Amino acid sequence: MKTFTGRPGAAISIAAAAMFIGCDRDPVRAERADVTRPAVIGGTASVQTAASGTFTQTAITSLDVETRGPNTVLQQTAVGTLTGTLAGQFSDKLQVVIHPNGKFNAHGTITCVCTVDGKQGVLELVGGDTGELVSPTLAVFAGRLVINGATGALSGLRGVLQIDGTVNVTTGLATYSYTGNIHFEP
Repeated sequence: MKTFTGRPGAAISIAAAAMFIGCDRDPVRAERADVTRPAVIGGTASVQTAASGTFTQTAITSLDVETRGPNTVLQQTAVGTLTGTLAGQFSDKLQVVIHPNGKFNAHGTITCVCTVDGKQGVLELVGGDTGELVSPTLAVFAGRLVINGATGALSGLRGVLQIDGTVNVTTGLATYSYTGNIHFEP
């Protein structure tokens, strides 16, 4: 196991960058991430905690739609509620590329004013997903989120979350579950 020293959070930033570099076809694939073991930062292992819950978008606050070649590209911001291990209100900024065959890929940033294990702060999560239209009113997707940074009492919180969800095509709002592991860096 490699030990990372230096700037706190560098290991997570590197893992987040690895998810997107060279992955034009599948932006959520990470080739060598092992999230089942404790992270080792500065020679001290931190304890992994299982995390699960639900993101529910409640309103779209802005939406820009454009055509790029055969694809439709959405630039969207939304707000919503996060429940479970991570709890609070969130806003997200997403880019969704919808292909002519009904499949899509998305990437974006989520900012959450959250509570985790009684501690409060602001989390930033980055991630991506892929999905497809399964009916005229429903799309499904799956992907990954990485806790990229945190402030307040959540400073040092890191983790990787798998997401699975649906989009109500009529309203454009998504609901998705998350599962994964989180830890506080020492």
